[in-house]
Amino acid sequence: MNQYPNYKPGFLEKWGRSVLYKINRSRISKNKSSIENFSEHSTKIIRISVCLSFCIGFIPSFLFVALSHFIPKIDHIFSYQAILPVVVTTLLIGIFTYIEFYLLFLTGLYQAFYMAESANLELSEEPELITPVPGLLARIALEIPDPELRLFGINPYKRLNRKKIFIKTLLYKIKVMISNLFAKIILKAIFGRTGLRIYIEYIAAPITGLWDAYVTYKILHELRMRIISRKIAEKILIYIEQNQKQFSPKGKECLMRAIANSIVFTKTFHPNFEYLLLKLVKIFNIPFDMNEMDEPDQFINSLKFCAEGEKRLAIVIFLIGSCFDGTMTKEEWDMIPKISFITDLEQMLSKTEFLLKSI
Repeated sequence: MNQYPNYKPGFLEKWGRSVLYKINRSRISKNKSSIENFSEHSTKIIRISVCLSFCIGFIPSFLFVALSHFIPKIDHIFSYQAILPVVVTTLLIGIFTYIEFYLLFLTGLYQAFYMAESANLELSEEPELITPVPGLLARIALEIPDPELRLFGINPYKRLNRKKIFIKTLLYKIKVMISNLFAKIILKAIFGRTGLRIYIEYIAAPITGLWDAYVTYKILHELRMRIISRKIAEKILIYIEQNQKQFSPKGKECLMRAIANSIVFTKTFHPNFEYLLLKLVKIFNIPFDMNEMDEPDQFINSLKFCAEGEKRLAIVIFLIGSCFDGTMTKEEWDMIPKISFITDLEQMLSKTEFLLKSI
């Protein structure tokens, strides 16, 4: 039975990957830097991107409002005289919206590439992965959600409240409209009877610019977390590969269960979980017949039958995996007392908290 889903990137992700490869080919000299300088470089990239995104949001909105003053006013929207103004307005909205989003997407892809480059993250396809680095970067830059993967019987969404996520996403999307409307109401109340009322419509421009800047900051901040966690995953795999002969079958099973439970508690198949899981399956050459791999009780039970070193490593990987998205869920914190039979767990938690703050 094939454990790998037949995932095909959508049009937008394919376009994003092609742009990234084009950027990569156009780079005459590659900036080789150490991961120690990544924080400084990535912070600079985020600041530049936020400024660019503000301009991209502000200028088209400002131009649209300015041009809309030249469109004839209409008294009745259902009259013949209203056809031309409505068509022109709709056309202008479409044109400026396209320009804004195209430039935002292009800027996001360029800055995502520069951030990956500053961490020496190679832009290469890896056939054994569903989400290679180009896919990871493209999805983040273009705000494409991670696909709903189910690998080796692991269901990341078994604890996910989809209704809550839908409401949260909906509120997030309409926040900019509410902000825009609220600002207009306030300004009309203040300037409505003065000579400044003509400028009230222009409030959409800075609000759109600020919103685009905020969204860009959130996107690149998440990308920085994903790059850092990818480098951590690489280090984990290097260590395991170098010491794979020392792992017992129970130790291998325990490591896999540690990753599986981190995935379920995070409630998404984070690309770096996918990377860690698929690479580990290849290293251990696991035929995969484990049952209930993502069940917490099975994970805790498997820890009891591992050697001390294997036990520590499994717990460390579980804790590190829990920080891959920058936060630890309530379920992950609740797991900690259940694995507290490890003597140096407090030290492990201290290291994990430090890692979380650094991300």
